[in-house]
Amino acid sequence: MKTKSGLITLIMLISALALTACDGAKTKKKEISSTKENVPTANIQDPVPVEAPKISTAEAVKLATAQFEAYLPKILESHDAAIDLQEAVTGDFTGDGIDDVAIYFSLSPKGGGNALVGQGLTLYQNDGRRVKVIAGFEPDYLFSFTKISGGKIYVEKLEYADEDGRCCPSIRTEHILTISGNRVY
Repeated sequence: MKTKSGLITLIMLISALALTACDGAKTKKKEISSTKENVPTANIQDPVPVEAPKISTAEAVKLATAQFEAYLPKILESHDAAIDLQEAVTGDFTGDGIDDVAIYFSLSPKGGGNALVGQGLTLYQNDGRRVKVIAGFEPDYLFSFTKISGGKIYVEKLEYADEDGRCCPSIRTEHILTISGNRVY
């Protein structure tokens, strides 16, 4: 009798273990399939991209100035001129929340004198890691650079009234520059 009852207990114990093992396997399969659905597409073993260090506004000005000065000989040659004034101004004119760089320049005659042979703006976009030239502005009229504010570049178009001396145009008209691709107007 003990043998029969021991055998029955052993069979019941084996059956219980088998059921538990099967049930555990189903649960494990369910857990695996549900985690597959919730796993983001990026593989955990994918390398994390290393970001380039961010540059300060002062560093952006240095980079833009270096690029401008590398191109300056071509500007001077095309106008047969010398640089009279070069000034870097910062402000966000691309609308990305990062200060960009505008370099205002004026040109005088190569042989000397006080005439203004040309002037312009070179615009550099700062993305926080590097600067790149996006446009140049060299109008066929006199202008003065005013400011960068609210994502816009302000200049004043200068014109002479009949009684003005060559030094001092008195008609000033505010103009907001528009940047379209690599054109500024």
